[in-house]
Amino acid sequence: MRSNRSPGAVTAPRLQHTTTAVDTEARERRAALAVALRDAARPRMHRIRSLLDAWNPYAPELLGLVEGDLLAFAQRDPAAHGSWREVMGSYRCFRAVLSHRLAHAVLGAPRRAGVDGGHLRMLARSIAEQATAETGVEIHPAATIGRRFVVDHGTGTVIGETARLGDDCYVLHGVVLGSTGIADNPRGRRHPAIGSRVEIGAFARVLGPVEIGDDAVIGCHALVRSDIPAGARVIVLNHQQEIRGGNTIGITAIEVIGEGILLVRGSGLAHPGLRVEGLSGRGRNATPVTVLDRGNRHLLLGLDAPAGKPPAYVRLTLPDGTSTSVLVPRTAGVRRTRDGGAGSTASPAGAG
Repeated sequence: MRSNRSPGAVTAPRLQHTTTAVDTEARERRAALAVALRDAARPRMHRIRSLLDAWNPYAPELLGLVEGDLLAFAQRDPAAHGSWREVMGSYRCFRAVLSHRLAHAVLGAPRRAGVDGGHLRMLARSIAEQATAETGVEIHPAATIGRRFVVDHGTGTVIGETARLGDDCYVLHGVVLGSTGIADNPRGRRHPAIGSRVEIGAFARVLGPVEIGDDAVIGCHALVRSDIPAGARVIVLNHQQEIRGGNTIGITAIEVIGEGILLVRGSGLAHPGLRVEGLSGRGRNATPVTVLDRGNRHLLLGLDAPAGKPPAYVRLTLPDGTSTSVLVPRTAGVRRTRDGGAGSTASPAGAG
């Protein structure tokens, strides 16, 4: 039998039910966050109330910041499977961010009359230090961090006192937002200013009062000591690894001088027993590398890929086991050959 009710009359109750379910989950989430903030503040609650004027650990602004971080974790980290409950229940890196929000709020809250600012800094720092011990993530309470901040994995990450980060930043483990010096650094601004929607890969270091533009991506192991424009990508092109025996191979520079042509500069490159081979990304499956020219301080290499798989690394090996492996820059390109390319053993000293 055909219903006389209009489509709107049918869907309205379902929409109301869905809205109610969403509201219920939001209330549950905020209640859980309030408990987490209370637990983080509890060891120092008496001290907090004695120093601050009308302190409210569940202030809407603080709860809103932490909720944004929580949802960003759940949505942007695939390992969280979209579950804020999973993040709340198991992510110590989220607890590090929550503790920073608490410490930063304490540091900036109005203090009672007669309370010295040094006492407030010590209180905020004690919250931050406890979080560092529990999570492995060190964030100075004075660091200014925008909304929806994610530290993924997190161990070893350090964010300095005068660092500033915009909204929607995503940082991996081992990242250092530090100063350029070691001891006796200046008291003014000495840490980076990071724009919004910036992603920073594992073990990257951004040092000094530099400016990183919005939407920049800083790759793993990068060292940044100058300003980066908005939308730029910073990647490490070369990686060198050495195994030393009785002899030494020194690499000082790697240059791409044409398609499939790589110039390696260094020392000890004229050794008659030097072997040059191309390796895949997993360190095996040798691919042809041709020595086009050589001298004690340079090797000119041709990268051939007759099988369609270019070398990811070039390894230089001496008879005593001394070896150096260098990453082939992506910008090198590959020369395609039909005959399988030349052999991978360096020509005798003085050849070419």
